[in-house]
Amino acid sequence: MQELITRLTEKAGISAEQASKTIETIKDFVKEKFPMLEGAVDNMFATTPAANTNATATSASPKAESSIMDKISDVIPGQAGEKVEEFAKNAAHKAEDVFENVKDKLSDMFSGDKK
Repeated sequence: MQELITRLTEKAGISAEQASKTIETIKDFVKEKFPMLEGAVDNMFATTPAANTNATATSASPKAESSIMDKISDVIPGQAGEKVEEFAKNAAHKAEDVFENVKDKLSDMFSGDKK
């Protein structure tokens, strides 16, 4: 999960806390819309110390290019896994777009106050 938080902070320009809350919101949304996937979603986004250490250790390696989004179809077999993986990737991209728009609007709003 740390890899996803890092990616959101870099691409969307938000804090780690905001990224974490965003991921939790998306996780809850997916679990609400697809209750049969609740266990798989919890496993994918598990934040054990060992998982965080492993993510940090591999972040500089070539394997860092693959993300949790690329592993969904490994957890959920078959076409369902591929569809959930595609949905999650699209949701992540849309979240990045939303955060970029919010960031731009906030920047515009606050730069207008500093005249």
